[in-house]
Amino acid sequence: MESTGLRIHWQPPSESAQSEQLIYGIHRTLFGDCLIAKTAIGICQLELFDRLSPTEARQYIQATWPKADIEDQPTATIAIAQQLFCHAAKDPDPLCLHVRSTVFQQQVWQSLLQIPRGATTTYQALAVAIGRPKAARAVGNAVGKNPIAYLIPCHRVVRQSGELGGYRWGRDRKQQLLAWEAGCF
Repeated sequence: MESTGLRIHWQPPSESAQSEQLIYGIHRTLFGDCLIAKTAIGICQLELFDRLSPTEARQYIQATWPKADIEDQPTATIAIAQQLFCHAAKDPDPLCLHVRSTVFQQQVWQSLLQIPRGATTTYQALAVAIGRPKAARAVGNAVGKNPIAYLIPCHRVVRQSGELGGYRWGRDRKQQLLAWEAGCF
């Protein structure tokens, strides 16, 4: 599934005055438990964990979306998990994202969407791509705050030296995702 086919609704963090209705599910994948939460607009959170209980998931989502009415509905999110982590998916359904971000984060995350599957880039190259060549550290911080694992492909960013560097959901998982995208398993 290519990231560039996404429809994204960008929302400034300050526009969260109203309560959102969120549904979520936890799904077992090759990369651990995948938490998928979505609003009526689209996927608002996609995170990877070694193990995550429904109670922990609810608390995690509530901390990010404090005014949300949250309901565990894994049957409503299972198709998303299957679509994302199955190489054989033909003509996948278009996915919509509902992403809260600052303008700077939006610039960085949109730049991430331009990195082809199986390719990598560096924090410095991202900084140059958004017209902020001296902001590699700030770009790194924005990459680390991405709430939509895999779809906004922050795992495709490596250090200037070529080392993997960190990853919000674990360095081993980053390495697995990159190997999976390269067709190594």
